[in-house]
Amino acid sequence: MTATSKTKRSAARTEREFLIFDFRFLIPGSRVSESKIYNPKSKIGMLLIVLIIIIVVALIFGFRGGRGLSLNESLYLKRRGYEPPLEIDEGPPVSKDTRLFSLIESLADISPFARQRAAEDLSRMCVSGQRDLRMLPALITALDDSDASVRAAVATALGNLRDRSSLEILKRRMDEEESIHVRASLEQAIQKLRQ
Repeated sequence: MTATSKTKRSAARTEREFLIFDFRFLIPGSRVSESKIYNPKSKIGMLLIVLIIIIVVALIFGFRGGRGLSLNESLYLKRRGYEPPLEIDEGPPVSKDTRLFSLIESLADISPFARQRAAEDLSRMCVSGQRDLRMLPALITALDDSDASVRAAVATALGNLRDRSSLEILKRRMDEEESIHVRASLEQAIQKLRQ
């Protein structure tokens, strides 16, 4: 064997060892002083250490759960009644009119979820026997909402209100509606009003 081939082989072996990740540092009492990966002077060693730290930090934050709400988001949700208070404060009872007008106002909220929930609550009021014709104009207006889930909840609420004057409006909306989900709700509401 010539000196040139020995040099080439040792250079190739050194290069392979340089790229192999060595886990011997995990074993107590092992010596990893020869490893170029953990040599702080080696660029690839520093890069791998930084990469491992970034991955560990990302995994920790990733598995911690969803992001928390900001102060503004939590205050907004509390005002809209989506987050139960920490302390149960009964306070004075809320009148039916106050609840009704609050829900009617929420039908025009900026959040589609708030509008959908308001329509669902109005529907529950109708089912529980608290039907009130003052909710009809707001529900008819909300039937043209930009969000399909809101339109479906409004159609259900109109069906539970059982006011026959909304039958023609529901039929007109059925002709214009593209969403299958909303069409199903409209169909159920029309059937309830025909009974």
